Amino acid sequence: MNTSKVNIKIYSDNEDISAINSALRQVELESVPIAFTNPKAFAAEDDTIIILQIDSLASGLLNEVFPIKRDVKNKIIVVIRNNNALLVSTIAKMGLRDIFIFPYEILKFTSYIKEIVSDGLYKTTDEETENSNWDKFNLTNIVGSSEKFARTIELAKKVSEQSTSNILILGETGTGKGLFARAIHNHGKNRKQPFVDIVCTAIPESLLESELFGYEAGAFTNARTRKLGLFEIAGDGTLFLDEIGDMSLALQAKLLRAIEKKVIKRLGGLNDIPINSRIISATNKKISQMVSEGLFRRDLFHRLNVVTIELPPLRERNEDIITLADFFISEFNRSFNKSVKKISKELKYFFLGYPWPGNVRELKNVIERAVLLSDDGDLRLSDFSNLSNTVPAAAINLALDKELPENVIRMDLNFGTTNLKKLTKFYAHQVLEKTGGNKSQTAKLLGISRPKLDSLISKKK
Repeated sequence: MNTSKVNIKIYSDNEDISAINSALRQVELESVPIAFTNPKAFAAEDDTIIILQIDSLASGLLNEVFPIKRDVKNKIIVVIRNNNALLVSTIAKMGLRDIFIFPYEILKFTSYIKEIVSDGLYKTTDEETENSNWDKFNLTNIVGSSEKFARTIELAKKVSEQSTSNILILGETGTGKGLFARAIHNHGKNRKQPFVDIVCTAIPESLLESELFGYEAGAFTNARTRKLGLFEIAGDGTLFLDEIGDMSLALQAKLLRAIEKKVIKRLGGLNDIPINSRIISATNKKISQMVSEGLFRRDLFHRLNVVTIELPPLRERNEDIITLADFFISEFNRSFNKSVKKISKELKYFFLGYPWPGNVRELKNVIERAVLLSDDGDLRLSDFSNLSNTVPAAAINLALDKELPENVIRMDLNFGTTNLKKLTKFYAHQVLEKTGGNKSQTAKLLGISRPKLDSLISKKK
């Protein structure tokens, strides 16, 4: 436990801070040395915890702190005195993550204060330490070395380093479009600015417009206070629009105006508000086909599609499958305090033969489940029984074995779906192919008669 006093500054848009004071005194009684003050003007100091008590979206404190927050390295904690979901979500999108609802989470709040004081987590971080928080979402740390994926990484690096142009990320579900968007932001020159993301399908169409552009008090029923839109919150950073292909044509028109004019209007507002964020959008749909069919605006498509980055599906990244599997095993070993071994040879063949329709997300999920349920540190084929058993019974052309000797036949088969009859037929076909279709030579090599060979390779059986 620290012996020197820890400074805590409380800023509130309401004079009543009795609940916070009471909670902090409770922490003091448990021999945690703290000194808390309630200054009027916001100012950050080294090794100081900042507590913001915010009651509404119209809070002058919120408007005062947010522009400064990007350059503040202090631990910032937010206290909200009512269970206002809209207020909580808006503050979270501004990048403030430590939010406590009073009075429901007072005990959680005091426990958190004790934890960060005890562990020294309140101490002001320097830029180098701060940058380390971005390592998880950085283009240099994304796992994958296959040729196609490496080209994708290089393109993303070039775009993020040299411009703030809008980017359209294409790829099947589970390929990591959201991860790529955040990594591009973190690799760029505006990485200290906010990264704000929204899944267009997760919000009802009627609310999506107000989320993007915000609204003024009185704009509609129950709009009692002003709400900042995501464009404003993103500032000079990045606004990530996931599942952009599901946005309605009406909202597409308003988004196009914002991008073209570089201004927005809040719902119910009269003044244009300048915007300067980079837009990264993503979709798993065939958006060029949607444009041809009139389901997506062509002019908006070209505005969003300054640079296209297409993420390959996992089945086209064979060289990365085992690397990713081993990476996830290590990750979940740490999470679950396990010591599960890396992928065995048996599982390697199975993983390389499985089509992975859910891509990297599916691989990560099945590894998490298997590591969590593992009892002895070994992963077996039975641990992945939840996967589809439709694994191609064809030989797998591993990147490690691109050139096999002429007299070798590779048969990486799923033994869970391949019986002896299928194996015999498959092997007969492979040998026949090796002999150039010479049935007499094939029968001789297999040690069977010609009629028997004809029976094996017949499509009727």
